[in-house]
Amino acid sequence: SSLSDCSNTFPTTENQFISSAMVQFLNLLRTLTAFNATQHLEGDLSPASRIWPNPAHIFYDATMVSVDHLNFAFDLPEDLTRGAVLTKAAERFRLLFFPHASRSAVPEGLGCLSGLIVTIEDQQAGLRHGVDESYTLSVPSEGRATLVAPTVWGALHGLQTLSQLIYYDFRSKAYMISSTPLLVQDSPRFPHRGILIDSARHFEPIPILKTFIDTLTYAKFNVLHWHLTDDQAFAIESASFPELGHEGSWSAQEKYTIEDIQDIVEFARVRGVRVIPEFDMPGHTNSWRGSHPELFASACLEEKDRGAFDPANPEVFSFLEQALSGWTQAAFGDEFLHLGSDEVPADCWNNPTDLAFMGEMGFEYVDDLFNYFIHGIANVSAGLGRQMILWDEAWSNAKPPMDTIIQNWRESVNLRDIIADGYRGIYSPGATWYLDHIETAWWTMYAADPMAGIPLEQQDKVLGGEGCMWGEMVDASNLEATVWPRAAAIAERLWSPANVKDPSAAEPRLQHFRCRLVERGVQAGYVGGNGREAPFGPGSCKQGPLLS
Repeated sequence: SSLSDCSNTFPTTENQFISSAMVQFLNLLRTLTAFNATQHLEGDLSPASRIWPNPAHIFYDATMVSVDHLNFAFDLPEDLTRGAVLTKAAERFRLLFFPHASRSAVPEGLGCLSGLIVTIEDQQAGLRHGVDESYTLSVPSEGRATLVAPTVWGALHGLQTLSQLIYYDFRSKAYMISSTPLLVQDSPRFPHRGILIDSARHFEPIPILKTFIDTLTYAKFNVLHWHLTDDQAFAIESASFPELGHEGSWSAQEKYTIEDIQDIVEFARVRGVRVIPEFDMPGHTNSWRGSHPELFASACLEEKDRGAFDPANPEVFSFLEQALSGWTQAAFGDEFLHLGSDEVPADCWNNPTDLAFMGEMGFEYVDDLFNYFIHGIANVSAGLGRQMILWDEAWSNAKPPMDTIIQNWRESVNLRDIIADGYRGIYSPGATWYLDHIETAWWTMYAADPMAGIPLEQQDKVLGGEGCMWGEMVDASNLEATVWPRAAAIAERLWSPANVKDPSAAEPRLQHFRCRLVERGVQAGYVGGNGREAPFGPGSCKQGPLLS
């Protein structure tokens, strides 16, 4: 067929377009009450089979529209965001919308989509926990699509959805959207949707981290929980205590400068991803001990011992305040700060100094000493203006301040009980959402639900959840294939409505999402395989053992 462009087909004013589009979609909504993946098209052309995570609401009709990739225009409001979030997003998403090199114009005989009008209600809304991430995306059968969002962070998700709807048709050599007019009204189920990455067990280079952050956004995750220190290594420089990085890192090169951290945090922010640092303590701290043994309990100072900070030493808290202040003020601006508290080697405190201190304080049990430490670091966190997150040992073995957020990972502890006790919680079940458990299948991750057993009146205390990619057996060579596509199951559980839970219905969409990841350069494993499992033979990007 002959080819043309559609640069002049859209109405002359935004208001004219939005008015006509609203009439069109109101009429459509009267006739469509739900979507069906086979309603108009079979297979992966249907909008219902192309979007991951599943949106809250999607309505569409049967008209195919071409997309004018040569002249596609982003009609953006004046970019008032810090760091030009909107402008940078348009540059990134143009590449995601149109990944194939093609000089062919749009085919005649079809409606043509010539651009996107973006409307943001509040450009000044900062990226923080609970910010409105909703959006409405409208795609007509002719003219320009519209994306309306209360904040730029919701608009980023809308752009991600549109990037999933556009596909390249090799027969017509044109970009298409299969079923229009189309309306997506979407918002996340949970405000906290994250993945933990571990740079202490293996150092993760900056390019790997940036690629990983980009991939998080493809699945609408909004938190990178960055585990930076542990027994094995100390991966970050400290301006106050440079000896920490010198003595604690794996090598002279395997650590981050403060400027590196600033760069990563800003890279993530403009993509809608918050970076929450974790400095685990009082245990998991051997890498601190090499340069500051005077801060550690005397019973565990040998190299073979797992050490612990000494709560009886008042210098511990002043030291931690100075170190954490340097990192939070210079680099980590998020309101949340994770201070660990898991797997504490409490036997380290079985020494004359700590036993004498317990007697002076009237402490009967070692858990009382642990509770004293928890309240000490809580005071440090509050003084820095941060909300503290702790692993669930702090809840089961101590009594943290009530504004503490408890991250539940152990099978022996139920998030329901943490919430019932009045705390806010983050769901990270080790049995199902620990990505280092490479044998855990995606459908097992998909079945886990943060709200299971939580009474309706307490559900607002469940902030969301995180998958955890602990790094003992993962480095830059296999990170992506270990995480993806299984983490996408966690992403959908945290974004999509609670009634989206059928793995058989999700599987075709997950296959399509995996293909999209691979197309975008992500080394994602195949659907149905173990983490980082190699393909079992020649095949499509959709190959893999199927549920059906």
